[in-house]
Amino acid sequence: MECFIVSPADVDDGVLILRGDEAHHAIKSLRLREGDELLATNLEGTCYECHVAASDAGSVTCTIDNALLEYGESAKDILLIQAMIAQPARWEFLLEKATELGATEIQPVVTERTEQRHLRMDRAERVLRAAVKQTKRARMPQVPEMITLEEALQNAASDFREIIIFEEAAERPLAEVVGTRLALVIGPEGGLTSGEILMARERFGAQVASLGNRRLRAETAAIAALAIAGSY
Repeated sequence: MECFIVSPADVDDGVLILRGDEAHHAIKSLRLREGDELLATNLEGTCYECHVAASDAGSVTCTIDNALLEYGESAKDILLIQAMIAQPARWEFLLEKATELGATEIQPVVTERTEQRHLRMDRAERVLRAAVKQTKRARMPQVPEMITLEEALQNAASDFREIIIFEEAAERPLAEVVGTRLALVIGPEGGLTSGEILMARERFGAQVASLGNRRLRAETAAIAALAIAGSY
């Protein structure tokens, strides 16, 4: 069953309407017809099982069969605090995989060793929307504007999240420290500095964990951390 994105404003009284690119994809690409089943997410916590009732050149009207609250969402609330990656393709790859792995929010940050300090929000949103449809999630991860690492840690601590940072030399594996409301901190290509790690530990109570004895690329570390944290 294909998944589409519907605006919450286009859901009312047992009916939803796909418009624009979503309607075009349903009609022209997938050739959906009356009676065909589909899944639609409002990106705000609800997916709808429905079937096509009618269509025209610019819209597809569907009858809702079931409303599925938090469909495809994890029981864990995971914030990924991620230093920007220099290469746009690798950054977009990370956004895609973080969405697939269930991140609730992806907070871009600037660190001492960050090279890229510009975030294309329009490109990020396209990647996120496509990944949500691929994985059939009820929610799209939030990607706020870029802030400093210190600001992100302060926000995570104020939000009562368990903050976890990673060091190659750490003896404790991530699987031993995961909880249900997390903030996973991934540094840039050059890693976090010793001063940044000390700040995270002493000022914000961060725990230090290991992802193994290999040096990982930033996006690989993020994927590994999300996969491990989401599985316990």
